[in-house]
Amino acid sequence: ERLFIQHKLYFAYVKHLWDTDRKDEAMTRLGLLCKVVDLTTQCGHKKAQNEALRVSCWLRYGDWKIALCRTALADSLATDVLLSYKRATDADVPNNYRAFHSWALINFRLAEQIRRNEKEVGSKMTKSSTIIRSHVIAAVKGFVRAISVGTKWWSASVQQDMLNLLSCLFKYGELQDVASTINDGLVSIKIEAWLGVLPQLLARIHIKSPAVRSVLHPLLVRLGTKHTQALMYPLSVLLKSPVVDRKVAAESLMNSLKAHSNALVEEAFVVSSELIRVAILWLELWHEGLEDASRLYYGEGNVSGMLDVLIPLHTELEKGASTRREQDFLKSFGRDLLDAHNHIKDYVRLITDSGQTIPTQGGFMSPNQAGRSGSPANAEAEAALNQAWDLYYTVFRRINKQLPGLTTLELNQCSPALYNARNLELGVPGSYRVDGSYVKIQRFITDVQVITSKQRPRKITIRGNDGKDYLFLLKGHEDLRQDERVMQ
Repeated sequence: ERLFIQHKLYFAYVKHLWDTDRKDEAMTRLGLLCKVVDLTTQCGHKKAQNEALRVSCWLRYGDWKIALCRTALADSLATDVLLSYKRATDADVPNNYRAFHSWALINFRLAEQIRRNEKEVGSKMTKSSTIIRSHVIAAVKGFVRAISVGTKWWSASVQQDMLNLLSCLFKYGELQDVASTINDGLVSIKIEAWLGVLPQLLARIHIKSPAVRSVLHPLLVRLGTKHTQALMYPLSVLLKSPVVDRKVAAESLMNSLKAHSNALVEEAFVVSSELIRVAILWLELWHEGLEDASRLYYGEGNVSGMLDVLIPLHTELEKGASTRREQDFLKSFGRDLLDAHNHIKDYVRLITDSGQTIPTQGGFMSPNQAGRSGSPANAEAEAALNQAWDLYYTVFRRINKQLPGLTTLELNQCSPALYNARNLELGVPGSYRVDGSYVKIQRFITDVQVITSKQRPRKITIRGNDGKDYLFLLKGHEDLRQDERVMQ
């Protein structure tokens, strides 16, 4: 006991030396203290307090070595730091989070450093790959151990360990044994710990590497089996992704959830689809679409790009209206848009029949130029396109006058499905907790306010089964991939 107190006092003195800028002396004395404490432990003094002091000394020694290094870690210094942290992990201390956290971080840092150096010199040395692999595997084991013991005691830092573990998987998962090491370690990590990094997991759901997929997809299936509610809204967004691989991967995962939660999955699909319907009315879809198409055609002469914007809108119209709002839109603009679509079809047919390709630049011609464009087929095609745009312009002007008056919506007119939804199993967004508790959706409040800004987001209110109202901002004109990157 007396020896421990002496070592503790000496450790405090060494820290004082460091804090008073006598760093070289502090490093020398701390190095000696580490050896003495190790020797004391080897002599049989393995009390918990002695082991804890041993961990603190070796961790501080490694931390100070790194602090004194202003540039990349040299090989000799890296070896010293690794040895310091390894000694800290060897101590017989329960919940030795800080030691494993530091050990994992230094290995990950060294792997990144070697990888960066390889890229700079353009080297692909087998020896370097072997060293990187050994560091990554050590880092993975360290992160797994830190997460498993730190979930309770150091939860603020565990999130960083989770993200670093994912970085090891996504960056180095194809290296031999890395993915299998992560898979082996997953059994010691509570499944709830992954809820904090769910956005990052789903953002890589479409990754092509078989080794990475062998870890990622089974993990998401396990997560979905126990915490189905947590995956409902993120997966519903991915099902609408323009990236085919991501959409297919999301469908595969959603199908696995249907096996045990079919009703919940169906509710999530309906709610997400209807919220999109409320977020962007046909009036706004066509306003935005005609603006983009006009820029592509008149600004860039990109007829092909213009058609890529307009044809999906016409296809949607041909499916017919399913709400009162959509019926009113068809009544007001359906005839003009149908005629414009027919002119577009004529243009495509004439260009195709003449053996030409639809231009991606330089495709815009005024009516006067169309008459002098060479072949009769060309002139006829350009005339058809100009007739279509006369109609589009008329529709656009009328929509432009109506949009400022769009300040409130009623769900029974723009989404009967949400208006009639009652007592769902689906939870209120953001209410799901790690313990599995959540607030169920009782109903959607009828009145929806439209905020008069450029993107016209909605304020929609959901009443939970706890009797409280939850207010949400519904945005339909944003690129969700930007939000996805921010979440990563």
